[in-house]
Amino acid sequence: MRSSRLKIRTVSIDLGDDSGLRWVSLVPRGVINAHGMKWDFDAEETNPDELRFRWEDAVASVQRWLLSFAPPVAIEHDKNGTAAGYLRRVVSLTQSEAAAHGIAQPVSEMLYGGLDLTSPKWAAAFDDGEIPYVSPNIRAWAGTELDEVPEYPFAIGEVSFVTIPQIKSQQVPVAEMRGVSLSEGGTMNKMMTMEECSQYCAENGMDEAAIAALIEKLFPELHAAAHVANPELAETAPAADPEALEGAALELQKAAQEIEEKKTAEDATLSEVKRLKADLSAARRAVAQANVKVALGNRKVSPQTESMLTDAFIVGGGKFEALLKDLSTPTVRPSAPVARTIAPMGRNASSVSLSEVMGRPERFAELSEDQQWKLIVELSEKEKCHPAFAASWITFGETPSTVVEQRATKGIF
Repeated sequence: MRSSRLKIRTVSIDLGDDSGLRWVSLVPRGVINAHGMKWDFDAEETNPDELRFRWEDAVASVQRWLLSFAPPVAIEHDKNGTAAGYLRRVVSLTQSEAAAHGIAQPVSEMLYGGLDLTSPKWAAAFDDGEIPYVSPNIRAWAGTELDEVPEYPFAIGEVSFVTIPQIKSQQVPVAEMRGVSLSEGGTMNKMMTMEECSQYCAENGMDEAAIAALIEKLFPELHAAAHVANPELAETAPAADPEALEGAALELQKAAQEIEEKKTAEDATLSEVKRLKADLSAARRAVAQANVKVALGNRKVSPQTESMLTDAFIVGGGKFEALLKDLSTPTVRPSAPVARTIAPMGRNASSVSLSEVMGRPERFAELSEDQQWKLIVELSEKEKCHPAFAASWITFGETPSTVVEQRATKGIF
């Protein structure tokens, strides 16, 4: 008697245009330690500021991110204006799901990326096994130029082909991924069992009667074997014919089309949610700007300072109030500089260091504006941050949250 796991090859069904993607493993579920930072991708709650994420939130955030931006494929993280291609899709698989694709996944869940290698040279290198590992540039709180505030708790800035990755024990080597297709838009041409076919149809809305009829058409040999074992059923044994198999293929194609339509509707919903979030963000910033103007009253500040105050108002936590308190009542700037009677800390201004004034506003205030600006620019260039944040840093002696966020987005592993 034949095995109940009789295999057939299904008809090819193209659900999209990404069947040519090369797939690689990106981020494992769990804790990652890279470049002195700990990223937790199995946290109970998502807190991007602390680099902690629920796995489902991290995956959903990257999927939304790819609707707005296609991260490039770099070589050894070298940002020289060229790229081997783009990251187009991401898929999360459990160990059992990965095993079904022939992938020996070392962790409970893994995020995989589909690479569109537009460079013939690097596409050939990938296919010839010359790419040993990949390394994604992961970011907490990412956004595009259209976002007033970061909209994505977790994102991937780029994916790089590397020789030695940060993640060594949990990454699936590229060589083991060659030939694997995880694309929802890929061609369905794997061997499928009767049980898998039945489950596939049930999950996609076909009723039991339709599934039974389809199974009967697709697995005639299995039914014939069942009749041999049970002669009483022999009279009702169906005959397998090409027309029946063609009809079954059309049924599967119809089901696939319904899946694609459902996915399109979901993508439209995501786009609408993104638009609403952008509107909400713009409204929140407008309210913050109005509150800042009221709080400033007759004080005159630069556009950069007003923007910094608006950011602080949105973030909350007393930061806006602290910055506002530090602002002095403005005076009319004289047409010519007025000589100062107070020497800068009793010593040559050129010898004043950042450490001497950091967090000590009374000493910083003793310096002339030119001397203050020199120290602000020094800190701004050193930390690669806006001068407004450098000024706040010197005044309060605490690293601004925006600078902390910028550091967090440089997590490469």
